[in-house]
Amino acid sequence: MTTLTILHTNDLHSELDQWSAVTSLISHQRQRAEKLGHDVLLFDIGDHCDRFHPLTEGLLGKGNIELLNDAAYTAATIGNNEGITLSRQELDSLYENAEFDVLLANLFYESGGRPDWCRPWKLYELSEGRTAAVFGVTIPFYAFYEELGWHVTDPIKAVGDILPEMEKEADFIIGLSHLGLRLDEQMAENFPRIDLLLGAHTHHVLKGGRKAGHTWIHQCGRSGSHVGEVTVNMEEAAEIAYIQTHEVDDSRRDASTETKLYDIEQRALVHMEEEITDIPDKMDVSWYGASPLTQLLAEGLREWCGADIAMVNAGLLLNGLPKGSITRKHIHEICPHPINPAKVTMSGSDIARLMRQSSDNTMIHYALKGYGFRGKVLGFPVFTGEDWTADTLEKIGEAGRQIEPEKYYSVAVPDLYTFSHLYPFITDLRETSYFMPEFLRDVLTWKLRQS
Repeated sequence: MTTLTILHTNDLHSELDQWSAVTSLISHQRQRAEKLGHDVLLFDIGDHCDRFHPLTEGLLGKGNIELLNDAAYTAATIGNNEGITLSRQELDSLYENAEFDVLLANLFYESGGRPDWCRPWKLYELSEGRTAAVFGVTIPFYAFYEELGWHVTDPIKAVGDILPEMEKEADFIIGLSHLGLRLDEQMAENFPRIDLLLGAHTHHVLKGGRKAGHTWIHQCGRSGSHVGEVTVNMEEAAEIAYIQTHEVDDSRRDASTETKLYDIEQRALVHMEEEITDIPDKMDVSWYGASPLTQLLAEGLREWCGADIAMVNAGLLLNGLPKGSITRKHIHEICPHPINPAKVTMSGSDIARLMRQSSDNTMIHYALKGYGFRGKVLGFPVFTGEDWTADTLEKIGEAGRQIEPEKYYSVAVPDLYTFSHLYPFITDLRETSYFMPEFLRDVLTWKLRQS
């Protein structure tokens, strides 16, 4: 009887200090399965990359691909961190040296063609003539992909389009789904012929898996905390025997991975040590008040977006800058977030509301998690306009005048304001535009060079 062991990871988010422990566990479980005579497939379900980490930033994710190559992954799909934090050209070249399959059914060029670095699904041949079809889909952040020059489609429809062909050829159907648990459950309900969905994006730890109708769903947390294992008895009617979620033991490290990480670090540093400007005096930052560097970021954001007003939170800058030579590494250390500039159109009354809410002590000290934010607390709100700066509500005005409640203004903000739970009235605004692929740190670099 053919037995298939599936090992899988998701949402590492470039927590590379954990990676050698992850690969140690993968190697152990793979060797154990192979000794039992099992076929073994190894998958990553996306967001392996995260540009908050200097190694990923320095090599634009290509070091992450080398790590997946060295661990002998069978296939991967992309997450939003691969998909929308790189330019189209950077994503197009990310997998050029990949030694594994990239499975992705719902991403196309604007022209309608599919990138040559991915395919919607693949049939894997196992022992005794048995087969497994594997497909991949990613979360469709439509506005962001469109801004970058991609055409992303409805993943559920994309799966429906390819499923009949997979059904004809495969004994067992596996999905690599960077959609999140809710959409995985919807996909399972729509397509009971899918046997197994390996999930990601929402960072759930489904220790024994979750069954939705006929389909099993498994997902293994975030940051390399767990590795998933699924055992399938590939009899005439293939059946999942058990699902396990292994907690990664930080004390067990793979030596060859440690060596590889050091090599990647040295190459990434060459890029990160590049000088971008020189400043005559050090620039300090406070998370709980306005400071020159935060004000500079706000002014740069307003100019970059061509807005009337800009707002940033002081917590977006983790530290200040020293006097003298400033490198890419300095800027990345103080502003590591994969957050893009955005511009919204707001009424004067909504701007006043934003000022009040963002200045509330609870919001200033709020420890936001997710949405690209990699800081500790949101921090003090810093506003700027063409002819004024402000650190208290009493000083707020536009071009020397008070903001008029019924008038509409363009406001430049970090993109997370437009899709997080922080300010629902901003999330609901219709006139929103994004400036991509640049991050806030690119805006800060640009403004520092001007100053």
